[in-house]
Amino acid sequence: MIAFKFLGAGAVAPYTDFRWPIGGEWVSASMDRADVWIHACRLGDLPHWIHEELWWIELEEPLRETRYQVASARGRLQGRVEGWGPPLVRKFAEACAWRARDVALPRLPPALRDEIAGAADLGAVAAGAAAPGSLQGAYLADTAKYAQQGLPAMTSYIAAVLASSLGGGLGAFEAERAWQARWLARQLGLDAAPRVGAT
Repeated sequence: MIAFKFLGAGAVAPYTDFRWPIGGEWVSASMDRADVWIHACRLGDLPHWIHEELWWIELEEPLRETRYQVASARGRLQGRVEGWGPPLVRKFAEACAWRARDVALPRLPPALRDEIAGAADLGAVAAGAAAPGSLQGAYLADTAKYAQQGLPAMTSYIAAVLASSLGGGLGAFEAERAWQARWLARQLGLDAAPRVGAT
């Protein structure tokens, strides 16, 4: 199966510090230890695992698919998704923050809504949303602040939590993550990639 893998700078795994070979060599884990298998993303999983570098990865069967990732005992990197870099990272964070504002507006108290609706930049959204006593306002302020700092993982996660807190629960959280995945797929040209999911 062809999937995706987020890694730190230099193709380093963020949780294990393992440096992945980038020449196409296979990496293996114990077949008997599914807890240490190689984890990767399907398109819809991308927002859950945002990191510095995004790579194509080939996974060998058998596969174990879970709600937000897929795993295998063997995998190898096939190349870097070059479009994922600082300019798109910031653009993604900002897109998540503006969408959070749009999702929240109809559900905010009128005074808070009026303050945020005309905001011309994310700084104004953060300042206007930080009204005391509004959990949704606090979430919205955080998305704007983290987007300004260029932190896409925090921004996208809090945007999904905000959607959930507005009354939709897990369904709203996952719908927001699905929107984020579609945004990434379009911007990176991954939605047209026939390799994803191929065996």
